[in-house]
Amino acid sequence: MTDHSSESDPQRQGQRNKVSSDSPWTRPGRGKGRERVEGVEAGRVSAASALGGSREYTEVALGSLDIAAADSLTRSPHHEGSDGGETERLEELPLCSCRMEAPRVDGTSRRPNRLCMATESVNGELVGCTNIILKGETMRPSSRVSLMVLCESHRSHMVKHHCCPGCGYFCIAGTFLECCPDQRIAHRFHRGCVTVLGAGRGRGMGTGMLFCPHCGEDASEAQEVTIPPSASAVTVVTTSASSTTTPSLPPSIPSALSLAGGVDSVGPFLCLPNGKPICPSALPPGPSRAALQKAILTQDTERRKKLRFHPRQLYPAAKQGEVQRVLLMLMEGIDPAYQAESQNRRCALHVAAQRGLLEVCYMLVQAGAKLDVQDKSMRTPLLEAIVNNHVEVTRYLVQSGASDVTLKDKVSLSEMNVCLHWASFAGCVEIAEMVLNAGCQLSSVNMHGDTPLHIASREGFLECVTLFLSRGADIDIMNREGDTPLSLARSDSPVWVSLQINRKLRRGIANRMLRTEKIISSDVAQGYENVPIPCVNAVDDEGCPSDYKYVSENCETSAMNIDRNITHLQHCSCTDDCSSSNCLCGQLSIRCWYDKDHRLLQEFNKIEPPLIFECNLACSCYRTCKNRVVQAGIKVRLQLYRTEKMGWGVRALQDIPQGSFICEYVGELISDAEADVREDDSYLFDLDNKDGEVYCIDARYYGNISRFINHLCDPNIIPVRVFMLHQDLRFPRIAFFSSRDILTGQELGFDYGDRFWDIKSKYFTCQCGSEKLLHFIQLTEYQAAETIQRIGCSNFYIVCRNS
Repeated sequence: MTDHSSESDPQRQGQRNKVSSDSPWTRPGRGKGRERVEGVEAGRVSAASALGGSREYTEVALGSLDIAAADSLTRSPHHEGSDGGETERLEELPLCSCRMEAPRVDGTSRRPNRLCMATESVNGELVGCTNIILKGETMRPSSRVSLMVLCESHRSHMVKHHCCPGCGYFCIAGTFLECCPDQRIAHRFHRGCVTVLGAGRGRGMGTGMLFCPHCGEDASEAQEVTIPPSASAVTVVTTSASSTTTPSLPPSIPSALSLAGGVDSVGPFLCLPNGKPICPSALPPGPSRAALQKAILTQDTERRKKLRFHPRQLYPAAKQGEVQRVLLMLMEGIDPAYQAESQNRRCALHVAAQRGLLEVCYMLVQAGAKLDVQDKSMRTPLLEAIVNNHVEVTRYLVQSGASDVTLKDKVSLSEMNVCLHWASFAGCVEIAEMVLNAGCQLSSVNMHGDTPLHIASREGFLECVTLFLSRGADIDIMNREGDTPLSLARSDSPVWVSLQINRKLRRGIANRMLRTEKIISSDVAQGYENVPIPCVNAVDDEGCPSDYKYVSENCETSAMNIDRNITHLQHCSCTDDCSSSNCLCGQLSIRCWYDKDHRLLQEFNKIEPPLIFECNLACSCYRTCKNRVVQAGIKVRLQLYRTEKMGWGVRALQDIPQGSFICEYVGELISDAEADVREDDSYLFDLDNKDGEVYCIDARYYGNISRFINHLCDPNIIPVRVFMLHQDLRFPRIAFFSSRDILTGQELGFDYGDRFWDIKSKYFTCQCGSEKLLHFIQLTEYQAAETIQRIGCSNFYIVCRNS
């Protein structure tokens, strides 16, 4: 559908020039007095008749809206002193169509949710209207904005020129500019949406002549105003950003950049078939943003051609950087993740990242392209961007969630380099730092045994060497040829001097008596838990434990015949959050033992904990009901650390309230008979099945963070048997809950029990240091006295056995 600003029709051009004195799109003359609005309104009626009674747009009658015309618009006589040359030049200004109405949208009244399509800019957030529409006619502030069906309130604001013609967002609250051609008229728009003539179309207050996008008046006199949001507004927040002035992008897109004066402008945008927006403001200023903005503004015209595309065409279009063509394909629903066999299973994101086409990468990711997709050479789009040294594309892919930074390429005769090797070879410290922050290890080696520090030292990239040394890279590690980074650096070069200084400093630090805490692993769980679990050591040189396999759920090495049949599960039919007494799962547990904060109730029996049956797969309740705590996984922040006397231990990195779920005891499910023949029984946890065969959980070879929790005679966590995915009473899950408030930095521990100490007391003693040292061991009086003298502790209870 064409609009008032179209000038492609010669016949319409002639008709418009014929009535130029009355045209509503002509800027008023700048004589002694300013033109009054009444003349403009009369001119619009005249223009409509001059165009042959076109029904394409009709003027909205003020009486049809719920506003007072006298209070919103003031009419004044028309001024005739305009210079003809100036008027002809300013006829090219794209003025607004706030008071024009397009035909009704078919089927609008039959839609089930007839909600207003308006979006407001409120304190840096995009807020969608939830009012019901009463009329099906569409409106828009300018031809750059899509047609909208509005509620009566926003139709009123549209007629008052409260909708920005540049971005299409309503300026009802927040910070924006106001042009006041009359004391009772306020044309509102964003600073970045002003019309600029004489110096090209800009996105801010740059050089050239600046005009109001509503009326074409001089925008240099526009005032910046801030209006607080209305407390009674009924809206739904759709997006948010750090800016507090104008609309912003969703969290998955980088926030729009602030323009001069602190006011942002999102500008034109599109909504893809998957619901994700395409907005140029997500990209940094430059050719990428300009190309995307141009493609968005012209996509309506191109889509009218009704072109048909095949998924194979997306790859060459992305390779050539045809932004308009790629956008049209994505709008038509072409799969952005399509991998062509003829291109070695490379997708469009691969080639866009390889060529550094940021705008194409952005569109593909928004359309649903997989960030970590691999081609036949096992290369990802992130690796392609790093190999070709495209900083902006690399930054965008990492910020968007590309996480496979440790993948090694597999091209024939390849050196099996990871992303950090390629960043070192290119000498780009920005990319190297991004890859390190994404989790790539400094100790990664290729087929030659080279670390990233080897490559940076050989190539002479001082900034990369400095970065790696600051992150703790080993300067004495040797590759397969026996070379260290220092031996590969050119003598007397800045890199060689830096390595020498770092080597001497490290040797001096190693000779100090005082040890500092060192992070030896950023996450021992390797991403299997909801939160990372770091490992630190301030005691000795012991590395991170590696004599086991970290698993987040119990595993089996032999058939256990667990009854996991879903039809055998007793389940509830709750439609609420399972907080009522009618919940069958709660009744199986006597009652639901969790409160609204997902903690154990105060009356829960901590001495003899009852069985807890959480809601399961067969239940009708939501996944977020309050009777699903253990199955949600670890939510508290924990740390694996080296203790002075008890090896490794676990402590809290946050304050943990009483009754909070800590973690689950996870390991290998084995029978009691199997446990009897195992040499190391230090990690066995008895499941205490009173009926039938007894089973155990052995965390010696398979386990999670709970395998490092030490014994405390005054425990602060308790084990509770829980059933979730099955209800086979022989195999309960063992969940740890806090028995009291735990402060940050306190060690976690539970009572191993008398059965454990009955056996282990012959080999070692309890070193927990608790005031209630109940399990100091059943020793003879002589052994006890000797042990007291050895550890220098006497505040405990001794249970002596007869000699």
